Amino acid sequence: MTNSHRLALILGIGALILASGCGKGRKATEADTVTTVNADYSRVTSHVLVREIKIPVEGQLDYAAYAKNIVLRNPDWNPVAIPRTISPQDLSFGSFVLETRSGVDALGLSDTEKSKPLAWTPALEHLLKWNFTQTIPLASAYAKVTAEKWGDTTEQRQPYQEFAALFLHQTAQGIEAWAELEFKPGMSGFLQGIDDDDRDQYPEAYAKLNPEIFTQDMAQELAGDYSTKPLTQSEVMDWGQNLSSRWYPSYNTDMVAMQDTAWPYAETPQVVKDELKGKSWNNALFILRSRPYEDTLFQVFIVDGMKFSGPGPKPHDAAADITKEIDAQLWDHLDSLNAGIDDQLARYGKGDWKTWLGKVQPFRKEVARFATAEPAEIQGLAGANGFLIFRRELDYLLAGDAEELSVAKNPLPVIQAFKDSLAGLGVDFLFVAIPTKLDIYPEAITSKASSLPGHVAQPYLQKFRSDLAGVGVESVDLLSPFLEAKAQEEEPLYQKQDTHWNTRGLELAAREIAARVKQYAWFEAMEADPVKYTVHDTVFESLGDIQARLKDADKSRFGPEKLVGRQIRLADGSFYQDDDSSPILVLGDSYTGVYQTVGCRHAGVTAHLAREIRHPVDLIMGWGGGPEAPGKLQKRGDGYLGPKRLVIWMMSARDLFAYPGTWAKE
Repeated sequence: MTNSHRLALILGIGALILASGCGKGRKATEADTVTTVNADYSRVTSHVLVREIKIPVEGQLDYAAYAKNIVLRNPDWNPVAIPRTISPQDLSFGSFVLETRSGVDALGLSDTEKSKPLAWTPALEHLLKWNFTQTIPLASAYAKVTAEKWGDTTEQRQPYQEFAALFLHQTAQGIEAWAELEFKPGMSGFLQGIDDDDRDQYPEAYAKLNPEIFTQDMAQELAGDYSTKPLTQSEVMDWGQNLSSRWYPSYNTDMVAMQDTAWPYAETPQVVKDELKGKSWNNALFILRSRPYEDTLFQVFIVDGMKFSGPGPKPHDAAADITKEIDAQLWDHLDSLNAGIDDQLARYGKGDWKTWLGKVQPFRKEVARFATAEPAEIQGLAGANGFLIFRRELDYLLAGDAEELSVAKNPLPVIQAFKDSLAGLGVDFLFVAIPTKLDIYPEAITSKASSLPGHVAQPYLQKFRSDLAGVGVESVDLLSPFLEAKAQEEEPLYQKQDTHWNTRGLELAAREIAARVKQYAWFEAMEADPVKYTVHDTVFESLGDIQARLKDADKSRFGPEKLVGRQIRLADGSFYQDDDSSPILVLGDSYTGVYQTVGCRHAGVTAHLAREIRHPVDLIMGWGGGPEAPGKLQKRGDGYLGPKRLVIWMMSARDLFAYPGTWAKE
């Protein structure tokens, strides 16, 4: 296929135009592949964005997610103090931009080209994964765009302008690339000859990119499968899972548990219902909920020809109930757990938690200093030894005793109440706090980590486990075996550019949890009917979920990380799938999703737990944090726990101390 034919294919799929609702907008037609369905949508004030995708190619799905999305708005962007006006002639950004024009109609695009933009951010991420070395000059050039402050000397660090969309234009000489350059609201008073043509409060200009920086090879890559290959429903759902995973760290994004009724559902916030003025949709494929700031925001994805199908509420079935009682040895396990923590406290704190914390203070001061190296809005920071660091994990290391948190932020009563409700049903319960990457690799921040007593960076994590034991909640200790495994100086237990563990870490967690599961009296009956699993290595690459959160000047320093997944298969060669009929239910956050529903897939912690106990397990997972998982369980209906013997609730330790939402109402 020639270059010109390939570009004709991408542009010939159909027009892509945002419907009215994003300010003035452009008029939508029946040929549009992506439309904004809620016509009153505003990217500044709305709480919900409903998008319909007619042809689900990846580039169009990305555009539906990123274009003029209220979720991506930064409401804390402050007025600026620029000492001069900015005109189109000022927008060269070195040699990156060859010329600018004032409106999309002035670019010489065909009608199809004009109506078929790509979203800049995911397109750039796609190119970085495609060929990191070739794309470094482009990423570095773009960093100059977002770093330009126009002489403003205030502490404002958010970009004053960003690329929003990318247009590809076929000419006799090759493909021209035009980027829509958007200025933040509040910049209008400093602009001359740069207007807000679509009236969405983001003034825009159109920049022709230097072909020596944005090359023909890059244009052809974006014009390939990324923009032409329709995805299956399973692949679209995988795309949605990946989007939720990428957005969770910065925007606290999770997939909404779908129901067999029209959306908005009964529990949808009233502010969203009021905004929709009685409109509803019963054909959504999936829905994302984000909480990047105070408001709860929703994005509804409707894909023609596709409809959600998955586990819904199960009616109560008395025949499925089995005689159950909680583990008779529970308190023996709790006594053993407390003895181990008391031993640590005696060694490192002379029996006093504040004494132990006092020994950690020199390290905590370095953590605080490291945290201030970049402004608070920069969520990803570069640490030592190639480790990238998620800012909220710094907040976790600096947190105090969880017992002293407010009612809304204290997880202990919520976990206790959940355990008590399960005990009333005769269902055993295990809680698993997953150590953060910085619990295991604190030296990524400072060399002072070497003096930490017992190499424990957050003593209050162990106190929290002791407090849980005090109210009858048993937890599995992952911190100690992880630190022991780290001391063996093999490969890391966590991905260097991601917040989550890697294969070595999740397999170790699965072994530790399985060891406890096998001790339950009822497990003997499961051993009589084992399932045979096989393990198959697979290699994949990932930029991780922190790389995109670095400041733009740092992003080009970190290419894709090569990772190994160990996929689990059955004897017939089929991939392991979590089974909702299993007597063992895992409730989890994104740590249970990585390697299982995203990335290499079928190689997550539940897959390896199943391999260890030779029996499938059930999984209910939320990207939006561990505290969300019990709510997802509740939506499965009263009968869901009928056949369950054990619930394992596992989640990142950071959400016990620094969860951006609330655990309970005040």
